[in-house]
Amino acid sequence: MSAVHIHTADHDGVWNMAFDRLLMELVGGGRWDFVLRTYGWTPPCVSIGKLQKVHREVDAERLTNDGYGLVRRPTGGRAVWHETEVTYSIVAPERHPAVSGPMREALRKTSTPMLEAIRSLGVPAVANPSENHRAGGPRMSANPCFTSHGLWEIGTGDGRKLVGSAQARSRGVFLEHGSILLGNDQWKILDYMPEGTPPALLEMLGGHLTHGIACLEEFLPGVSSSSVVPALVQSFSRSLKEPVLQEEWRSLQGPRLNLLLKECADDL
Repeated sequence: MSAVHIHTADHDGVWNMAFDRLLMELVGGGRWDFVLRTYGWTPPCVSIGKLQKVHREVDAERLTNDGYGLVRRPTGGRAVWHETEVTYSIVAPERHPAVSGPMREALRKTSTPMLEAIRSLGVPAVANPSENHRAGGPRMSANPCFTSHGLWEIGTGDGRKLVGSAQARSRGVFLEHGSILLGNDQWKILDYMPEGTPPALLEMLGGHLTHGIACLEEFLPGVSSSSVVPALVQSFSRSLKEPVLQEEWRSLQGPRLNLLLKECADDL
């Protein structure tokens, strides 16, 4: 087996999602058996889930006029504000032992090394084994991702959410996206909720996005990706029982990525 880590640093939302689609194609074609990608977002960006409708989740015109990005993920889940975080992608064939089995089992498998990496930094994180444990109230279609916990997502012992994730399977390839919050910017998405959103709903969501979220900065003042990323690589290497080798991303640029960039830009 070949497992690689690709760190692409910061790019805009369209580039980030196009690159993940490229990785899915390369893994599907047999180039690698397992990819852990880490990255960031410039400018800050809202991503929405594969099946979400833009007009129900965000005021796209105001968002882009203010200089922020908007992109659709190939994974499910709900809207996320991407800014002060370490974002990761896990890409592997569905049959790979690190992600194989029913979705519930695959989520447990990917959550375990993620949790161990965060704990190795000194953060008292826990994995959520049930969808009934919420970061604040019931799940509604317009709720941003970080207002509730998903199965096996990582948080704190007092019920606050620290990592948000979403998955997809396509043509035999598994993809998981996740956001590990360094700081909490999630409340910013409320400034761009669709026009006509009831004030009472905004107030409720504001409470969830302020008090229902944890971030690494609380436990590790001054934390940055430079400490989180190596911990992730080491933890996944232990989990896979093989070295996770560094791979250079620039060599993967080319005509196919350019085409995927156009497709992602049009996919809203």
